[in-house]
Amino acid sequence: MVPDMTPTVILTRPKAQSASFAAELTAQYDGPIEIIRSPLIEIIPVAARSTGPDAVIFTSANGVIASGRLDLPAGVTAWCVGPKTAALAQEAGFMPITGPGDADGLVSQIIAAKPPGRLAHIRGMHARADLSARLGAAGFICDDIVAYAQKALTLTDQARSATSAQNPVIFPLFSPRTATIFSQQAPFLSPVHAIALSPAVARAIPAGIAQAVTVAQRPDGPAMVAATLKTIKALADRSCFG
Repeated sequence: MVPDMTPTVILTRPKAQSASFAAELTAQYDGPIEIIRSPLIEIIPVAARSTGPDAVIFTSANGVIASGRLDLPAGVTAWCVGPKTAALAQEAGFMPITGPGDADGLVSQIIAAKPPGRLAHIRGMHARADLSARLGAAGFICDDIVAYAQKALTLTDQARSATSAQNPVIFPLFSPRTATIFSQQAPFLSPVHAIALSPAVARAIPAGIAQAVTVAQRPDGPAMVAATLKTIKALADRSCFG
């Protein structure tokens, strides 16, 4: 049985990503841990057509998955936001170029590289930054292909129960949209600690929603795991020593 003061981690990503993150946490933490999976976004495919690009841009794994419905030729260059997206793109038959982990950095990387031909950003309906417009302003031809929607979900009953108790609750948050959906479900009775992928994610959390907001050292999965584990250990130590 999980001790009363064991911090609870609520994972808000879609099922597959939450399962992978949970596996990393349990593999690296040697104490008791309670993990609740409560996705706040559901990915829903929408009708989209390929524009015949010379290269594509992926700012999430969901874009790579959605590209399978666009009948793109094998071997197309794919500018990918980070290593996990790049690995998924390679498995899907693209020639990936790995970005620095965030969309702003990826845009800068593309502009510096000056790739020829037509680009296409395959993305969701909700996007923080208009990459196509920014690249267009820099002289590139970049089409916007909206291939999926991100439907907002509410916390599960189990997650809502955890946020209504006295024990600390940790929310790793990977996008500004998820952070916004999370914030809309406040107030929370429990002490909430948010782990943000980037400063942009942290800015989407209004003051007073969380007791503490920690920004990962880098905008990638391993850094999010490390930041979450650090918070788990700090809260566990605090409960042990009063």
